[in-house]
Amino acid sequence: MPNEIIELTVPEECYLERIDRFLSQSLEIDTSRNHIQRLIRDNNITANGKEIKQNYKVKTNDIIRIELPTPQKLKLERENTPLDIIYEDNSIAVINKPSGIVVHPGPGHWNKTLVNALLYHFNDLSSIGGILRPGIVHRLDKDTCGLMIIAKNDQSHRFIVEEFSHRRVIKRYSAIVVEKPKSDHEIIDKPIGRHPKYRHKMTIMPDGKDSVTEYYLKRIWNTGNGIYSFMDIFPHTGRTHQIRVHLSSNGTPVVGDPIYSKKWQSHKVPFLLLASTYLEFTNPENNERLSFETPLPEHIENFIKKLDKLSL
Repeated sequence: MPNEIIELTVPEECYLERIDRFLSQSLEIDTSRNHIQRLIRDNNITANGKEIKQNYKVKTNDIIRIELPTPQKLKLERENTPLDIIYEDNSIAVINKPSGIVVHPGPGHWNKTLVNALLYHFNDLSSIGGILRPGIVHRLDKDTCGLMIIAKNDQSHRFIVEEFSHRRVIKRYSAIVVEKPKSDHEIIDKPIGRHPKYRHKMTIMPDGKDSVTEYYLKRIWNTGNGIYSFMDIFPHTGRTHQIRVHLSSNGTPVVGDPIYSKKWQSHKVPFLLLASTYLEFTNPENNERLSFETPLPEHIENFIKKLDKLSL
């Protein structure tokens, strides 16, 4: 299997950022800064066709080329990582995914993924998604936490995919965003596609895929450091980075979003403040409707406490 090649163009907002920091935040794969440093030492990362040092600071419009070596073996390891299993029957499971863990293996991260943990905790997982995605029906971004459905066999996998395709799965996300939206309730209907220049980003584009996100404004904080809003968000489609792109396009990026919020570092949060907090769908085992809700994660609760103090 040939090595995977990734090319990224550095956007203006990342000017003079260290190469390892830029890549660890920009790559869709999960790879640590230490791993990036090893790739630089091995000359697997170049800028504008030239070898670079480990402390290289990227420039606007730099072309960064990454060659990810294929591992010697592709067998997935079972890893005893704790899982918050909310529900389980013979067909499915519902888990509460933590922030900071990538869903499935790929170049640069062949272990310590959610899939590695699923293989340890469940004897049966669907195979439709392929060898690298057993049980995975839908995904969350690495730093997005919350509820996910896991399929334990191919029949239930097909059933849940059909539910998603017909928009019969109700998903609610909770987010804290910068600024106040223009209205208390809106349905954002803007097509999304891969950014033509900055390939690690998605963007609004006329010939993109149909993408619909609905939100309700729940709370506003007016602090000396700016205005922040809490939203309940209902995505009606499931595009890559959909919620993050739609909210950013409205001038209300998710707090801590390293890709779609220019001042994300100033908030000093460990993960972006976005979580999947509610799921409702039909159980493939008995056709009964199931619903699950999870509390806000600790890093979002801590930011809310901070905002409450600042707005007194």
